[in-house]
Amino acid sequence: MMNAVPEKIAVVMAGGRGTRFWPRSRGHRPKQFLAMVGEETLLNQTVNRLEPDFKPENIYIVTTEDLAAEARRLLPQLPSGNVLTEPEGRNTAPCLALALVTIERAHPEGVMVVLSADHYIGERAAFLQDIETAVQHAATQHELVTFGIRPTHPETGYGYIETSGSGPVLKVQAFREKPPYAKAVEYLTAGNYFWNAGMFIWTLRDMRAEMLRHCPEVLAPLDTWSKAGGDRAQLLDIYRSLPKVSIDYALMEKSSKVAVVPARFPWSDVGSWPAVVEFRKPDEAGNVQEGNTILLDSRNCAVFGGKRLIAASGIEDLIVVDEEDALLICRRDKAQDVKLIVERLEKLGRKDLL
Repeated sequence: MMNAVPEKIAVVMAGGRGTRFWPRSRGHRPKQFLAMVGEETLLNQTVNRLEPDFKPENIYIVTTEDLAAEARRLLPQLPSGNVLTEPEGRNTAPCLALALVTIERAHPEGVMVVLSADHYIGERAAFLQDIETAVQHAATQHELVTFGIRPTHPETGYGYIETSGSGPVLKVQAFREKPPYAKAVEYLTAGNYFWNAGMFIWTLRDMRAEMLRHCPEVLAPLDTWSKAGGDRAQLLDIYRSLPKVSIDYALMEKSSKVAVVPARFPWSDVGSWPAVVEFRKPDEAGNVQEGNTILLDSRNCAVFGGKRLIAASGIEDLIVVDEEDALLICRRDKAQDVKLIVERLEKLGRKDLL
């Protein structure tokens, strides 16, 4: 039986590459290791806002082997063993299955709170209160809980959650894929649709039962590996056999035991350069400038300078990001396509720029 006060275990997914933030975000220094919003890195902000509600020994980071050392350096307050490493990134379902088989031995009655390392969350008190609401619901009702963000505009870049009911916890009717603009307007008008923020709360026992029911091809091989002793050399072969699939598709969209807590805290996935600009105060012409920059007769531009001077005149609606070895110039409405530049560099074999 679950304890009256459930043990909370935070699992922070920190293996993303942040390709939309090239050239500042690189393979060895991805978005979550950068101070994109505020003075601390996004990873540090994610962990720090959990204190003191979560003990350091109950906070786990899941990242790839090549990023583990930097994660440990940034988070010396966590036990070194709490930085779990994937042999390679295979999306969020394998990531969380690995966390499950690793953590459940020490915390069999725990409630897992899954967070992303690269999101902005404001109003910490409201955030922790919403977590507590979700934890209590997961522990007593044995449902998989997610946070829903109330839409502020018809966003086409997020998935949506259709809900029913009222109160602090709602029933999930369906998960909806990223919609075209007209459908996003319908969702906004309807009032019972929320953005899917990719944060989850569930008991470890319920997560296991639902994964074995809906996506055993993800969990069962890792179970076999764990029961055989958890040899690291064997994990790579097992991991390569796992499907590259998100936890949303593998589990949440298939389970009938899903609830949503409407978030009361401000949230942003900080998904591209325009999202970062939203956290800066523009000048009278709508420009945001950081670093060594001069802008003349320019409007609605964001210029992130480095060591050398960036000077521009008569430009509009551009994003400019300077690094020592690369310079990005793109229209603000094309910022999502920065990831395509990274894909092109990969095809060209330019590892020096990745």
